[in-house]
Amino acid sequence: MAGLIVKSLTLKDIRVMCSNIRMLLGISVDEYVDIVKVLEHQITSWGVEFEVVPVKEMGHIHGESILEHNIIRIREDVYNRACEGCGRDRLTMAHELGHIILHRKEDITLARREGTIPPYLDPEWQANAFAGELLAPFKYIKHMDIFDISTKYGVSIEAASVQKKRRK
Repeated sequence: MAGLIVKSLTLKDIRVMCSNIRMLLGISVDEYVDIVKVLEHQITSWGVEFEVVPVKEMGHIHGESILEHNIIRIREDVYNRACEGCGRDRLTMAHELGHIILHRKEDITLARREGTIPPYLDPEWQANAFAGELLAPFKYIKHMDIFDISTKYGVSIEAASVQKKRRK
């Protein structure tokens, strides 16, 4: 099986990064993250460009990160729903930010290997974990119910459930 492999990052590593990013952005540790504002305004000072792209241009792709140019591209309908607070689309935007922050083009390897890629080496797992932790930090949700997590942090019920199950 072939797949992309990136440098090893544990969930603990990702949690520390998200906590640090919240601090850099002036977002308190358990506050709702306005991911649209973060992508539109706050990360430009980090040299990251943000583009909203028409549906006809992106097709079935909801979002993408162009690592070599530090560009995040989000499909227009996904962006519009994120602006309205749609949890799934907010998570998509945070996921793409995760790729830009966690991954460098030169650190990605295409590998043919037996079995599945361990999560700590999988760029998609890492970006998903980053998005979940940035939007709904495990430390603050572990004793909450799924509905309250979804409501407070603006994530879907499914994302709240996945994030709550990330224990290690």
